[in-house]
Amino acid sequence: MQENFSGVKLRDILNFTELEKLFRSYSLTSGLDVALYDTEGKEQLCVRKENCICNFIKDNGACVEKIVYSGKKARELSSPYIYETACGLVMCITAVSFGEDTVGFITTGPVILWERDDFFEREFDANCRALGVDLKQCGFDFSSIRQIDCETMTSSAKMLAVMVGYMVDEEQRYVRKRREMARDIALLRGGKSENDPGRFGRYPIETEKELIASVQLGEGNKARSILNTFLGQIFLYAGGDLDIIKAKLYEFTAFLSRTAVEAGAKLESLTNIVKKTASLMLENVEYNDLCMRTVEILEDYIAVVYASRGKRSASKHMAAAMQYIQENYEKEITLESLAKSVFVSAYYLSHLFREETGTTFSEYLSKVRIEKSKGFLQKGMSVEDAAYRSGFNDGNYFIRIFKKYVGITPAKYKKTMQNDG
Repeated sequence: MQENFSGVKLRDILNFTELEKLFRSYSLTSGLDVALYDTEGKEQLCVRKENCICNFIKDNGACVEKIVYSGKKARELSSPYIYETACGLVMCITAVSFGEDTVGFITTGPVILWERDDFFEREFDANCRALGVDLKQCGFDFSSIRQIDCETMTSSAKMLAVMVGYMVDEEQRYVRKRREMARDIALLRGGKSENDPGRFGRYPIETEKELIASVQLGEGNKARSILNTFLGQIFLYAGGDLDIIKAKLYEFTAFLSRTAVEAGAKLESLTNIVKKTASLMLENVEYNDLCMRTVEILEDYIAVVYASRGKRSASKHMAAAMQYIQENYEKEITLESLAKSVFVSAYYLSHLFREETGTTFSEYLSKVRIEKSKGFLQKGMSVEDAAYRSGFNDGNYFIRIFKKYVGITPAKYKKTMQNDG
């Protein structure tokens, strides 16, 4: 018998950052667009070509109705379901299930399963007009619609469903373990739990990162505000178990020590704070007292960081980040992977980019890659190869970004450089 996980939302069970990477890989290998919807047919995530018809009519009521109806059919059949869209193209849809509940749908397509002819174009144009979309005004290219056979489309959808299903299954196992822990804690307390037994949570790693970054940046007021949220999340994570709470808070304060040193604090200035931190584990204290002591420790760290703050440490991390980008621009670089390589949090590094370069991480990375691509184009490299060599996996995106920063297309830039030469 399946366990019931009612009330679970898509963002509770899927890591959207990882899911987007999966969608991009799928789209690259299959050549098909892909999108995630909730059970009401509202789009949550998509990877599409810029000229996909779905970008023009995705919020249309007729499309939403088709998605919801077809998604339910896919769940009934426990298999990908091929359906005709409101504009006359074909999509394949699979249901995302969590326990006994359907929590969303994944679509792939749109395509046509037959030969493209003049009749199809006229009918497609008429369908789109009925949906309020003028294809000529949109500059839509009929040749952009992919034609594949039914078997290929179904196989591709099955492959995607298996990969997403694996991600969901992993989370389902995690939730089950959390609930078992909550039940065990309740039994140890004679059946009384301080938490709603239907709730579950995971360690608030993102809140912790934001809190540590606020201390690094000397943002005292923000750190104090975040700490209140953090303490509440730790309590829920631990199911009210004081031993678990103390262990996680001790671990957190250890991170604060490293943060203070990174910010320029001397080790000797942390001695008394470390002693106070050790008392969290050694003494028998109630939850409220534990929270008060954690607040005091945070205040001590903020004071130490404030007294020793300066640009020295920040500049050191930024220099390392910039050097890493210069040496690895052609590889896939995310803010998270870059932060790991220079040993700071992504939140903190994001602030440093804005503070020291006046731009975001992604904008800085794009500018570096564009400069590299200009060098490749000057050497006579093709636009496609220059895009790939400078770290752009999507040729259309490269052209758009190049024009944004340089003012002309890569092809025109290459031609201008060759003429000047």
